Amino acid sequence: GDFRYGIGINGAYNKNNVTRIANGEQIIHGLTDVLSQATKEMYRAQVGYPVGYFYGYKTDGIFQNQEQIDALRAQGIGTLATAQPGDVNFVDLNGDGAITDEDKTMIGNPHPDFTGGLNLTFGYKGLDLGITAIGSFGHQIAKSYRSFADSPLQNYTTEIFERWHGEGTSNTLPRLTSGSHTNNQNISDIYIENGNFVKLQNVTLGYDVKRLFTKLPFSQARFYVTAQNLYTFTNYSGMDPEIGYGSSESWVSGIDVGFYPQPRTFMFGVNLKF
Repeated sequence: GDFRYGIGINGAYNKNNVTRIANGEQIIHGLTDVLSQATKEMYRAQVGYPVGYFYGYKTDGIFQNQEQIDALRAQGIGTLATAQPGDVNFVDLNGDGAITDEDKTMIGNPHPDFTGGLNLTFGYKGLDLGITAIGSFGHQIAKSYRSFADSPLQNYTTEIFERWHGEGTSNTLPRLTSGSHTNNQNISDIYIENGNFVKLQNVTLGYDVKRLFTKLPFSQARFYVTAQNLYTFTNYSGMDPEIGYGSSESWVSGIDVGFYPQPRTFMFGVNLKF
């Protein structure tokens, strides 16, 4: 009758794995100084892993007191020689009693496991509504919004209020330090966040006033309002989880160093048909 509707759904499953690299090491190394100045390689292509995977240290919270550091050393578990309360506890992954490059591993994958889209259209007499949404799931984003060799007095995002500043205050973000420090220079999973999101890409509501004013000299006089990038459902703390940046290399993605977010846009218009 007067009611109309349409539903469109699409989805894709993605599995990414490097099978061959034509050099002896079977690795293509990433650049340094990408996530921030004075940081080492944070991504690479390597046989057996997703292309451009995030590479660094796993962490086990923040050292809360000196006793915690001393206890690990007594067990022969590696810590940095400079470690003190408030510093990141990097995991001695290979168990050799030291924190070295050998403890680095895959800490994130920028490629989503699943992407999908949804398109809904509804109509009732002269009224119409269209909704388009997209989603991406199962991937990670590497995020850093400042240069860590700078003074701690320079700008941070408000999450810095949740940093460690005394025993029991934080087990996620380390203490503030002046200049370069291993807490920040060492690429680790404290920079990695889940990038799952669902984004309302387009919502359009329209009405054909010809239905009310039948004597208008048009076959249709439709007024509409459209909202683009209306809302993003995500737990990602950055400005926009739809990240495309990959430094200067085309095989790298998912790095957020201040990626400018897509604007929310409202448009009003009219369609006239004679």
